[in-house]
Amino acid sequence: MTISGIVKICCVASMVALCGLSAGCTKRPSKDELSKLDEAKSAADGAEKKLAELKQERMRLDAELQQKQADLKKDEEERDDIKKKLGK
Repeated sequence: MTISGIVKICCVASMVALCGLSAGCTKRPSKDELSKLDEAKSAADGAEKKLAELKQERMRLDAELQQKQADLKKDEEERDDIKKKLGK
C-alpha cells in the first residue's frame, strides 16, 4: 500500500466518521457512533504511524543511495586512473 493510499483511507474514514456524527439530531452521539469514531481515529493514527515509518525508511534509503553513488564515482575514477597508467 502506498503512502497516498494510506492517506486516502484516513481521509475517507474521517469523513465517514464526521458524516455519521453530524447526521444525528441528538445532543450526544450514540455508542455506535462513538465506536465508529474510535475506529476511524485508530485507523488514522495507524496510517500516520505507517507514514512516519515509511518517511524514515525513505530517508535512510536516500542516504544509502548517495553513499553508493559516491563509492561508484570514486571506483570509476580509480579505474580510469589505472587505465591511463596501463595505456602509457
